Amino acid sequence: MVKRHQLNINIEQTLLKQLKQLALEENLPLSVFIRNSLRKIVSGKEGKFSNNNYLPFSEKDALNYTNFIKALFQKKRVKCLYKNDLAAFNELIDTLKTFDAWNENYTKRLKEILLEGSVSLFSAKELNTLSNNRQSACPIYLGLKEWTGCNEYPSQELVCSLGGSLVLLIENQI
Repeated sequence: MVKRHQLNINIEQTLLKQLKQLALEENLPLSVFIRNSLRKIVSGKEGKFSNNNYLPFSEKDALNYTNFIKALFQKKRVKCLYKNDLAAFNELIDTLKTFDAWNENYTKRLKEILLEGSVSLFSAKELNTLSNNRQSACPIYLGLKEWTGCNEYPSQELVCSLGGSLVLLIENQI
């Protein structure tokens, strides 16, 4: 018999409501949904996915993904006391440039989203192009993981589901 341990965590009320809603949508008790989600985080894959059952990004995924990117960038920028936003951005871009799929157009687009106060978000089409229709992990996802140095980084699927609210769960590792 597997020995279980209890884990108590404090999370914001809006995140709890979102988690309860997602659990209901999957017809699971909240505790089972949380356990399953944590397993997905721990077993998250990098690079090529071994399982090609992932659907392309939807517009809802793109919204959550963009919110995660923005929240994580701001958290790292503040925690690491960069001289300014541009210094943090340039360090992130240096990481992203190591990925084959990355190009100057994506750099301009990311700068628009993170630094220029643009209300535009990444579109599903942009993210699908970057990830080869989810046949590989998105370079932004992998680059942020490397840039933050976070060991318990959420899976790309969890980011698509929960967005920026996940940053609160990993902020102590940044």
